Amino acid sequence: MLRHLTQNDSVRSDDCSRYAAGHRVHWIHAKKCRQEPGQAVEILLTAGDVRDDGWVELRPAFDYANDLPAVWTHAPGALRETLAAHRGRVYWLPRWHALKLVHGDGDSGGAGGGTRGAAGLVNVGLDGGDLCEGVRAGERSSLA
Repeated sequence: MLRHLTQNDSVRSDDCSRYAAGHRVHWIHAKKCRQEPGQAVEILLTAGDVRDDGWVELRPAFDYANDLPAVWTHAPGALRETLAAHRGRVYWLPRWHALKLVHGDGDSGGAGGGTRGAAGLVNVGLDGGDLCEGVRAGERSSLA
């Protein structure tokens, strides 16, 4: 299950200890996302956008000139669960290959995506990999 944590930490899966692309966010990665976020693109992302194989199509919330990539997560069921409960904004941080989930009364704070509310991070990959939850070999994960 993914957990919502403050800006000092990340959103992560309790079932995985890997820090590879698409897996957990290392503390240095989280620190860089906060201190040097680069461009932050607000995206539309719901639980329904996360496929069983871990792939997620990113869609910009507003007009955006560039194409957004498809990204991959190791725990699609956990990300769906997190997004179903999320009531805030979501940003794509292309510099760090991360999704930033902003909770509470956070605002975009300009291009850097700074927030007043709490935020969590999801480390995503641009290449697929092995799932770290019960969605292997066609199994469906339980969102309960």
